[in-house]
Amino acid sequence: MYLSDYHFHTHCSSDSTATLSQQAKAAISAGVREICVTDHWNLLDQQGKRLDTVYDWKRPLEQWRRLRHRWPGQLEVRLGVEVGNGVLNPAAVDAGLELPELDFVIGSLHSQSAAAGGRGIFTVAHACTRREEGAAVLEDYVGMLEELVQGAGYDVLGHIIYPLRYLPPEFELDLRPWWDRLAEVLRSAAAQGKGIEFNTTAGTTVEQWRDVLTLYRDLGGEVLTLGSDAHRPAHMAAAFPQALELIRAVGFRYLCVYRRRTPLFCKL
Repeated sequence: MYLSDYHFHTHCSSDSTATLSQQAKAAISAGVREICVTDHWNLLDQQGKRLDTVYDWKRPLEQWRRLRHRWPGQLEVRLGVEVGNGVLNPAAVDAGLELPELDFVIGSLHSQSAAAGGRGIFTVAHACTRREEGAAVLEDYVGMLEELVQGAGYDVLGHIIYPLRYLPPEFELDLRPWWDRLAEVLRSAAAQGKGIEFNTTAGTTVEQWRDVLTLYRDLGGEVLTLGSDAHRPAHMAAAFPQALELIRAVGFRYLCVYRRRTPLFCKL
């Protein structure tokens, strides 16, 4: 099959030191045929401080242009971006995405809503000491998903189970209490021709996706990308064999890649 990794980062993201060349070579070694580099454009930092609403494409474009044809016949290299909390300024995000070379946009929520303080979900979730605090994080998160899905500044919704990565496991929290609202989010994305990603979190989250993927598929969703969220080469395409097994088990027939913000369906 035509295997693709559509979520990973390079040194153009503040939390990675990897070069695109290093990530690409790791992808080839893992049997991946196509990658899309999706470096961060966050509108908030971990403390809730507003960041620049004008994305500087200079470095991401330079490294992509230099390497996009480096591995002909082995690896297709596409250009994307991961927008974090774009709901804060949809007009600025839409303007920043008007780039002819841009193939793909992940719409993610890395921070709480502005009303909740805007701090990073990673920071807030790790600080929770009571189950009720964790539930409040998820309530705020679902509310932001409902806002995000209505905008134009994404092609797939990124790592929908994101807060569950960081909430204390002893809380035994999941998204089930918000299932009806999540279903409406997924139904809306599908109706707009947009999709979701299956994000393996460097190989640490696969089975946790089963219920969300099943819900999306039952609602008629077909636009699905696969990403490792690798911040270093060792995690490129992490746990993809297990992820593919799960994707097939819940009834998906395709994985998507993108050309100029338009999905192409690759048969599993």
